[in-house]
Amino acid sequence: MPQLRATRSPLEPIIIPRADNLHWWERNGIFNAGVTKYRDKIVLIYRAYDDYRMSRLGIATSNNGVDFKLYDHPIIDTDPTDEFERIGIEDPRVTKIEDTYYIVHTSASYKKIGTQSDVSKEDYIPWRVRTGMHSTKDFKSFIHHGVILPDIPAKNASLLPEKIDGAFGIYYREFVPGGTVLKVSFTKDFSSWFGTKEISWPEHDTWTSLKFGLGSQPISIPQGNLMVSHGVDTTSAYRLGLMLFSKEDPSKLLWHTGPILEPETPYEKVGFVPNVVYTCGAIIEGDELWIYYGGADRVIGRAILQMKDIDLAIQETP
Repeated sequence: MPQLRATRSPLEPIIIPRADNLHWWERNGIFNAGVTKYRDKIVLIYRAYDDYRMSRLGIATSNNGVDFKLYDHPIIDTDPTDEFERIGIEDPRVTKIEDTYYIVHTSASYKKIGTQSDVSKEDYIPWRVRTGMHSTKDFKSFIHHGVILPDIPAKNASLLPEKIDGAFGIYYREFVPGGTVLKVSFTKDFSSWFGTKEISWPEHDTWTSLKFGLGSQPISIPQGNLMVSHGVDTTSAYRLGLMLFSKEDPSKLLWHTGPILEPETPYEKVGFVPNVVYTCGAIIEGDELWIYYGGADRVIGRAILQMKDIDLAIQETP
């Protein structure tokens, strides 16, 4: 299995939460950002955590990918009257298709007391997770599409970068009895779905022994659709890897790596949730893959891989 290693650049977080009262909505954490380009700027749509564990989406923009401008208010606020958003919207992944940016996220809520959690039978809190979406053309006005997979408890969802035969494709990790499965499904209107397939995943490795899942949005490269993945071991440490899917058959996993980034620095080991590196977005800039990741569910860092190293690792895979 190829052993690529991402480099932290810079060595410290690029965004940390603002702790004053004006920014109360992000005081407990800024992390798990989706990323895209808009008018030659790097745009992060990040998850912000307040004192009550409610999540909203903030925006940050940059000319160089490191120095970001933050704004005073969320770009997308949660609707506490929405039964699917009672505790917020989380972990946005951004995909540009034609002239529209689709922000797919987790809509998080509780079910009634005494009912079973979507996430795990062992959870004492009856979490409910669904896949929601907003879209925009200018990052000023947004269309709230609500929950687009209403009957499926799932996380990690993101759209494919290109339509297939006029249909949008979506990856997601569904919670099923006994664990989770990765799936891909297709739609033309975000209300009816077809062609759903389960994705065959390799046998668990040490770093994915507890669970595995999707990370960034899919990125089109000549060899297929490249994604950053995540894995969790039995100590609950989160690491990042890479995987490549076929463009012709998006359910086909062509290639994957071992861990490329793991919790090593203080800001990745200590935070709201310790020992976590987790991503919702990556982007190719020049000859590099820039991965924006959350450290310990509190701050945002950036890690870089050279595309030539990724290309070589793909070529050398049997």
